[in-house]
Amino acid sequence: MRNGIGLLATWGLTTSVFAQGGPGLGANDPAADAVERAKEMADPPSGFLVSGEKSARSTDSNRRMRFPNPVGKFPVVDHQIALEPLFESDPAAPLADLSAMLRKQLTDPISLTWEPMAAWTYQHATKVKDGAPHAKSLLWQAISSTWTLWQDHGNYGQISCLLQNNVGVGTPLEPYMGPGVGNPTIVNNILVGPGASVQLYWQQSFFDGSLRWRIGKISDASFFDRNAVAYDPITGFMSLDFNQSLTNPFPSRGFGTVLSTDLSDNMTVRAGTLNSASHGDTSGFDGLSLAHLFTICELDIRVFPEINGKQREGHLRFMGWYNAIANPLGDGNTGGPGVTFNMDQAITDVATVFCRVGWGSQDVTVSNFAVSCGIAVTHPFGLKDSQTGIALEYAHITPYGRAAAGFYQGTTEKAVPMGIFGLGNLGTLGSTSTQQPMPGGEQMMLEWYWRVRATESINTGPVIQVVRDPGVGIDTSVIWGWRTTISF
Repeated sequence: MRNGIGLLATWGLTTSVFAQGGPGLGANDPAADAVERAKEMADPPSGFLVSGEKSARSTDSNRRMRFPNPVGKFPVVDHQIALEPLFESDPAAPLADLSAMLRKQLTDPISLTWEPMAAWTYQHATKVKDGAPHAKSLLWQAISSTWTLWQDHGNYGQISCLLQNNVGVGTPLEPYMGPGVGNPTIVNNILVGPGASVQLYWQQSFFDGSLRWRIGKISDASFFDRNAVAYDPITGFMSLDFNQSLTNPFPSRGFGTVLSTDLSDNMTVRAGTLNSASHGDTSGFDGLSLAHLFTICELDIRVFPEINGKQREGHLRFMGWYNAIANPLGDGNTGGPGVTFNMDQAITDVATVFCRVGWGSQDVTVSNFAVSCGIAVTHPFGLKDSQTGIALEYAHITPYGRAAAGFYQGTTEKAVPMGIFGLGNLGTLGSTSTQQPMPGGEQMMLEWYWRVRATESINTGPVIQVVRDPGVGIDTSVIWGWRTTISF
């Protein structure tokens, strides 16, 4: 998210050249990445439970101390996300100054960090299914906080909390744009659902930070299938189709645990299990049982090939998962496996390419095969205030995916339980009769975005998406969009 020097840097909105983007599903990454790859061996012990004199460093330095960025351990980071503000005047400066004052006086002394953020998005689709809205204007708000109880030679003990919410601005929040154009997920991945979404978990590191453990109400999308340029809907590609593999049926913010360990400086293994029945805005324990678990393992390898005479960083990620869920199209429970390959590679000082390929059992995921690829460029045409990217995806949608988007044979529709992606029931709510979903089929999606760092606190720019799915009557739908974010 996710990927920064502090929580704000992980959202990719500071001037730091090391900000690598942020979360999937809104803003899950900042807290998730706080301990990852942490190597602060020289700093004195600190934290709320550590006695002694508190650090007199500045607010920014304190956040850097508690949330070291990957560059301290992995020095090659070529894709610079840093953007220079287009305008010196910042209308959000008073809010930023107030936040800085509150941090310095109230929360820094007790080792508590917090970062508020908001994003407004507008989208208009040229073609939608019958009865679906053509336009959506939505506001997302979030605040992420981490309370460091102790930090000593790379070992941490922290409580991490993330609050998020969505509201409609001139248009209703629901129904969502994605199902309206045939997409079984969401073409605006900044969304987190109709209710307030909470993540709350304990995270701790052992053996000088080489082993990291989280447990609580979490989202697997914060830790797995991350990508340097195709992961953060706030600053990069906005559709969930490009923030993760469409085949990965990540549950949303259920009770679970994640364990990460470094096999070497350039190789990390992560494993996690999570309640697959969670709907995101619930307690996280709803429906929890041995028959309702999503389990995943990932091998993350960092590579540094020489390209055009310079060593450049890349990542190779191999994932295998098993999803056990309540049968979405019948009685009882069902389960099935899947695999995913995810890579990104810097090819110049300002350009990084990515690719994902995934396969999954059609009984437990909305897409049983998907491949996406694209490129992101910082400072295009020498514009220091801008970043742009373009990506393309091919996916085969399953009958489960058709049901999730509300496409059934005949005219009757029913609600399908969808803890996946954190949005509850994505499909149109209607009759509870047992209609069969439409057969699976092929779907293509393209996205282009341009982001301008307008001021110190505000990023803005267009996001254009094209969805093609003749199987549900969407021959071609162009979604004209605009995204503006503010952080302080």
